[in-house]
Amino acid sequence: MKTIKLFIFLAFITALTSCYKDRGNYDYIVLDDVQIDTSNAGIKPSYAIYRYDTLRIEPKVYLNNTLIRTAAEAEGKLSFTWSIYQANVGGGIHSRDTLSTEINLEKPITKVSGGWIVLLTVKNIDTNIETYQKFNVQVDEILSDGWMVLYEKEGDTDVGLIVDDRIKTGTLKQRIFTDLIKNTNGEPLKGKPISLLQSASPLISREVVVASEKDMQAFVFTTFEKYFSFENFFYGAPGSRSLKAFTANNARKEMVVNDNKVHISNFSSGTTRTILFGASLAGNYGELEEWSPKYYAQAYDAVVYDKTNKKFMYSIANSVKLTDLPAQTSTTVEWNPSNVGLDLKAYDYGRNNCEYMIMNNGTSYYLLTANFMSATANTIALKKYDMSSAPGISNVSAMASSTTGSYILYGSERNVYSYSYDSSNPITLAWSAPSGENITSIRFLRFYFSTVQTVKLATVANQYVYIATYNESTGEGKVYNVKIDQTNGSIDQSSQRVYEGFGKIKDMNYKWVL
Repeated sequence: MKTIKLFIFLAFITALTSCYKDRGNYDYIVLDDVQIDTSNAGIKPSYAIYRYDTLRIEPKVYLNNTLIRTAAEAEGKLSFTWSIYQANVGGGIHSRDTLSTEINLEKPITKVSGGWIVLLTVKNIDTNIETYQKFNVQVDEILSDGWMVLYEKEGDTDVGLIVDDRIKTGTLKQRIFTDLIKNTNGEPLKGKPISLLQSASPLISREVVVASEKDMQAFVFTTFEKYFSFENFFYGAPGSRSLKAFTANNARKEMVVNDNKVHISNFSSGTTRTILFGASLAGNYGELEEWSPKYYAQAYDAVVYDKTNKKFMYSIANSVKLTDLPAQTSTTVEWNPSNVGLDLKAYDYGRNNCEYMIMNNGTSYYLLTANFMSATANTIALKKYDMSSAPGISNVSAMASSTTGSYILYGSERNVYSYSYDSSNPITLAWSAPSGENITSIRFLRFYFSTVQTVKLATVANQYVYIATYNESTGEGKVYNVKIDQTNGSIDQSSQRVYEGFGKIKDMNYKWVL
């Protein structure tokens, strides 16, 4: 028995010794130590900034107690990712986005107002171990009164906004917002731009409507968050989306041309959008222009231009049909609305709320004026001015018509000309863009709904003009703002301001906040 107990004891001691030796055979590897130090001056756990302001954070990152100062020092050792995501659940759902892959953060924050978390992730490339540092960011911004810019970028549609003291009284700091649709909603509007406007009427929602060739959406006027989609505009949305025009007039009527069919919406009273687009108007017509006058009488539901048959057509209120305009009664009228015989090149509303249109037939160019505000359709056609010898007229790309003087501005390549149509010496070179830039849009600072214009505009209408240019080689769109004489169209060159960062600009318009 003693022998057995001794054997068991020796076996137990041997087992313990084996285990001890086994533990001693493991190698301990000291991993690289990554530390993020935010104790240096200027680093905060929380930030409060305005939307589109630049957030700057410069933490000290150490690898094995060695400060990493540059990307070269971190190469092959560490990678950096700054990301941003929502701090709170609720409301709109926004994507988690990467802000930067640099050591230090220096990026404009384009997210809408609210609470956000900015996260720095430092990854050890050898071990794949990640170290984190979190910062709370409160973004505050209401997109105020400003000048909206509609442009094409990479084949899609987006919107910018210019805010300074010329557009909003009391503004101390010029601010430029770009890619508002993409930055706010994750993607731009598909297709090339058609038009944009803010409702002419006193809607509580005050939405901004943007139309492209492939879509039409409304956006919240203070944040540019998506408000409603194409389907929400119609009682029964069309199955195809091929938009050519979207416009509204001063009488609170809206018109959209989709798939070459005209739909109208007439909410003449109230503060909510309760009347939607109905079935398309009937009628015998060809391809329609992307045009409709801003001012036309309540007696009409729509006015369009048939570019195939080169004539104007209209829909009498509640008639649900497009028809030719009647013969004009004036014996001195110089053109026939139902047989114009010209192609529409550029247009704008102008003096006395009339429509001013540059039109041509081959090398013959004319400025036609029309009063679509006339409740009697046989007195619409007004004058026809021959512009065939006007400089640059064969390359006309844009125009704007003054409501305070007898002149228009038209753009041709890089030049803007002032045409005083009732003057004996009518045409002067008013402004030129830098070499390589061509004119794409011209608009006076004003708003077509007179109540809003009277209450909100910081300056008198037509005191400033915005000129958009595009450089084909660089893909950059710019906006120039200059002061203009309201009566004769001469431009004060010393007043010029320039705003950059856009794509190819199609149109511009005023955005208001009441």
